[in-house]
Amino acid sequence: MDAAYQWFAGANPVNATWPLVPTLLPDEIISSWLVRCALAQGCDPLTLTGSLWPGVRFWCADPDKGLSKSQATDLGVFAGMPVEVLNSSTLASIRSALSEQGDFPNAITPWILCLGLRNRRRSGGLQYCPQCFVERQPYYEIQSRLAWHSICPIHQLTLLDRCQCCGSPLCPHLLTPPEEDLGRCHRCRFELKSAMGRTISSDAMCLQHAADRLLAGETQFYGDERLGVPDWFYLCRWMLGILRSAARARSSSSKQFFQRLNVDFEALTRPSTGLPFQYLTPMDRAHLLADTWKMIQAGPESLAQACSEFSIAPSLMPLPAGNPPACVMSIILGLQGRRSKGDIHHHADAPRSGKSVLMQWHRLLRKTKR
Repeated sequence: MDAAYQWFAGANPVNATWPLVPTLLPDEIISSWLVRCALAQGCDPLTLTGSLWPGVRFWCADPDKGLSKSQATDLGVFAGMPVEVLNSSTLASIRSALSEQGDFPNAITPWILCLGLRNRRRSGGLQYCPQCFVERQPYYEIQSRLAWHSICPIHQLTLLDRCQCCGSPLCPHLLTPPEEDLGRCHRCRFELKSAMGRTISSDAMCLQHAADRLLAGETQFYGDERLGVPDWFYLCRWMLGILRSAARARSSSSKQFFQRLNVDFEALTRPSTGLPFQYLTPMDRAHLLADTWKMIQAGPESLAQACSEFSIAPSLMPLPAGNPPACVMSIILGLQGRRSKGDIHHHADAPRSGKSVLMQWHRLLRKTKR
């Protein structure tokens, strides 16, 4: 995505009921703006939304998924904003483009970062660029909730999703006066702009650019096949699954397979938590997205040929939920199952591996940092 690309242009309040309403900044996600509205009034976000929508536990759910018709109408009156503008600052339109089903599922939504909610506490799901916070007013953008965004397109730095001082997830809705902006950690008051960013492979940025251009209307291909938005994102999910399967069950054939696709198999590691892609840190996602881009660039012919040459089992290529595009199904149908029943071993009574125990420990740490 070019630095000049915008999901929407922002808006200024007109005839607002609230005495002080900040401008809805370009690309700003609705929850970020609501927190800034609360701090401008001199109250905490819970008080603001409680007075606006009595009886609604607004911050106990994901506020960025969208507003109901009545919520958008009420908010538009008090804030002096058109309903259309408010809706454009949510994730609803992006969800509709990514899937043929416009509504958010109760479970994990593909490509939308999970907040990991427990009441108002979170375990992640929001990310930012510290250099952007230095150069402009701190606020969170729509792309801060998109799982394929792991790098700042302006500064080429890996995004951060936690306070670099205390390790807490970003929870701007827990900020209270006298804070005046979103530039500090809610727990330790560390200035988020002081964090140090890291650079990473440009391949992750290439996939990020391609995904954003696709949503903006530009055509994307896999080999000679032109793919629409749902099919292209399904292809990426499928390849992410292949990478994670190979990292769990390493073999010499898998190593040769990925070498043929220009993927560094030795650098392919399991994320510390082992959680679904939408829960992973920006750094973990960036590594996976970079390898996914290399697989896309190799093309379907190279992938199918490598599968055949190195006898890749179908278990390495699990299909995600949804409707696979024709290019994926043709590769899957070309695979032949080579694992017999006699090759299957059960180790129900065996002790857990050290990696498995460490993974559970990282998950526990993630939960306790809410």
